[in-house]
Amino acid sequence: MEAVVPRPDVAELLQRGYVAVASDCDEPEDEVMALAAKLEDAMMLPFVLFADADGGFVDGYSGVVTPPYLLKKLNEHMPVGGGE
Repeated sequence: MEAVVPRPDVAELLQRGYVAVASDCDEPEDEVMALAAKLEDAMMLPFVLFADADGGFVDGYSGVVTPPYLLKKLNEHMPVGGGE
C-alpha cells in the first residue's frame, strides 16, 4: 500500500471520494476487526476494506495491492457525488 496510495492517480480518487484509514494489524480497532470478519478468504495482509458512510461492510480484498486493481475497485465503489 505504501507504494500505491501516494501515486497521483490513486491519491486523487482517494481524496475525491473516500476517507482512508490505516490500522495496525497487531492492535486493530474493534470496528476494523468487525469489517475484516466479513471479508471472505481474508488470509493475507494487507486488507483493503470498503465501508459505507454508516460503517457497514461493502466490499474488500486481501493480498497484493496493484495500482490497476485498486483503481478499478475505487471507481466501482466511488460514493455518489464523489466522482464530480
